[in-house]
Amino acid sequence: MAVSAPIIELPQNETLTSLMTTFCSASSSPKLMQDTIHGLTEEIMSVAKSHDGSLTQSATTMIPILRGALPMFVAAQRCLPATSCILSRCSKAKGTQNVVVEWLGRRPFPTEPDDGKILILDTIIATGDTVVKLCEELWEMGGQQSRSVVVLCCYAAPEALKRVAECPVVEYVVVGKKAEKCDEKGYLVPYTNGDIGDKIYGIRDTETKTRKPMIAEGEDVQSVLSGVETLLVENGGFWELSEDGMGIQREMQFPGFKQAWIFMNQVADGAAKHRHHPEWTNVYNTVSIRWTTHHPKGLTNLDVTMARLCDSFV
Repeated sequence: MAVSAPIIELPQNETLTSLMTTFCSASSSPKLMQDTIHGLTEEIMSVAKSHDGSLTQSATTMIPILRGALPMFVAAQRCLPATSCILSRCSKAKGTQNVVVEWLGRRPFPTEPDDGKILILDTIIATGDTVVKLCEELWEMGGQQSRSVVVLCCYAAPEALKRVAECPVVEYVVVGKKAEKCDEKGYLVPYTNGDIGDKIYGIRDTETKTRKPMIAEGEDVQSVLSGVETLLVENGGFWELSEDGMGIQREMQFPGFKQAWIFMNQVADGAAKHRHHPEWTNVYNTVSIRWTTHHPKGLTNLDVTMARLCDSFV
């Protein structure tokens, strides 16, 4: 049986804890997320260079997995004497193991004289499917050269890291922090509270079907997600996610102003009882209402409870 490559986890200290808290926070802005990944990458590179002196002595070729790993490349190239970059985009339908690797430009093989060691960069490794597939392609393209690739990652599941380390092409793996596990839906626990690409760059498409619920810190993520999903229009409910994913909203029309006012009074009584109040507007017989939580920011089980209460009044 082949020996697995070593997996090196960063020492868990106050600096790393602070960076990971921001990394997983639902309220981190794209700029703050990029800065946080820069900081994590600098910590990862410091440990990698201590482990592998060749990184400071010769050129390297970095392969950031798009789109989430681009901030890692920006930070990593500042830590090394000479680098080149080859872009790879990997796509996989959630819940499957079918990964498609696209090389955007030249491939790493055949190598150029100054390419040096190959470093794969990825912000998150949840199941390991993507990185394993990429390593398999590098293994075949490189003529099955054992232990010639380094994998650097910010946050990963232990089982996924084990799969990556078992790839014969991998020399060693450095990870910022190990998650507890990868859940049945392919998300790391503790949760990152949103798609990493969207958190880094902002949501690309404002169509409801592409928005992601942003769950407030400290909440039971699966409980809130399940509750929100049952309320959404696409699942037979009456609510839509707000554009930023931080709230759920609905517009209701009544026969007249009197009925609209009765509804608003019922909601007001419920809001006082639950100590949670809506953002809303009323124009004659139309009520527009949005539930969100401000401290901490994002969706909570209380928002789900109040939305269901509204539905019971209509």
